[in-house]
Amino acid sequence: MTGIPGEGWKVFADGDDSENVPLWRALAQFTSDDLDEGLKANAVVIRQAKLPFARYYNMAFVVSMAFGFLFVIFLIGLLLSANTRSANLFSVLTLATLTATAAPHIWRQLYQYGFKTPDAPLPLSHASDRHFEEFLGCLQKASGPRAYYISRFGKRRVFLNRRQFFGRLRYFLFSEHSADRALVMRFRTGHSLPGDIFLHRNDVDKMLAMGKPKRKGGPGRNSKYRYAEAIIALIGDTRLDALDLNDRTASVRAIKEWLADWFEANADATGDVPRSDQLSPYAEKIFDHLQNSSAIGGG
Repeated sequence: MTGIPGEGWKVFADGDDSENVPLWRALAQFTSDDLDEGLKANAVVIRQAKLPFARYYNMAFVVSMAFGFLFVIFLIGLLLSANTRSANLFSVLTLATLTATAAPHIWRQLYQYGFKTPDAPLPLSHASDRHFEEFLGCLQKASGPRAYYISRFGKRRVFLNRRQFFGRLRYFLFSEHSADRALVMRFRTGHSLPGDIFLHRNDVDKMLAMGKPKRKGGPGRNSKYRYAEAIIALIGDTRLDALDLNDRTASVRAIKEWLADWFEANADATGDVPRSDQLSPYAEKIFDHLQNSSAIGGG
């Protein structure tokens, strides 16, 4: 793994070790240390922003479908009435219904991005949220991290223009649900964004490091899970010696599995154990320690 976007990358389905982090997941981690809590908080913001717009969008969709149906009928009539007196009438009706079919889609594009290319983020059509705005502030910068999606064919990264995040409904891009993201048009085109939008894991780590305040230690701060005991239990484990320290991804994944096994075997009466993403930082620290120790020993 080179750590450079576009080199040696793999695509996993929301896997913790993937270098491609979905935008909704990155924002949730930025919002809260607990991924589920972050997702819930962001979903509330998106739902509030969506309610008034979804009503108009649904109406526009029905109008577009109705006129689209009439367009097909009038087009057939035009083809059948060629060289007749009614041909002119069907021509007018065909053009009128075609215009009416496209109008809702054009209106949606203009509503989101205006009549020209926006040079700065447009005013939101709903209340703003601090976490969304701080996260968006990075993506809107020319020097900021570049979001992308994975092409359907070729599985290559297609980077988005930063102005994609200038629209009035830019919060929808962070929805966990593809139906919400489909409400936001891709910048300058009439196609909805395919699948998930991603950030490179290195970019996400930098944003989290810059955006989150350092935790304060000291009395009164107790860890929910017994991470120290789990790590101590791995000391001297022969499986650590068998790890391939040249393969960070596989080694971190294996360490996380061993930590998870320990928590499962030593769970209390509630059966509550940490999630895989909560174990990731500890597994990475263990791997880094092993790698450093190996380098010193080899020197």
